[in-house]
Amino acid sequence: MKRTEPFGNMEREMERFMVNLYKRSLRKHGLDPKNLKGNWSEADAILEARLGKVSRTAKENKHRLVTLYRIAVDEVKANQS
Repeated sequence: MKRTEPFGNMEREMERFMVNLYKRSLRKHGLDPKNLKGNWSEADAILEARLGKVSRTAKENKHRLVTLYRIAVDEVKANQS
């Protein structure tokens, strides 16, 4: 089945929302992106601090969330240079 375009747009917007959430948290807590590992434990800690208990669904999608977290770390690094 072919995916319709509106869902693709919504998916990209959700991903951008998550990247921005991570970036805000990194900046708010003054974390130096050079010292971050970009792993699940860091991403999970940010999600728990921001949203409370992380859902099972989030844990099942941790690889995608870690990828978005790494994008956020890279963007914060780029803006510091």
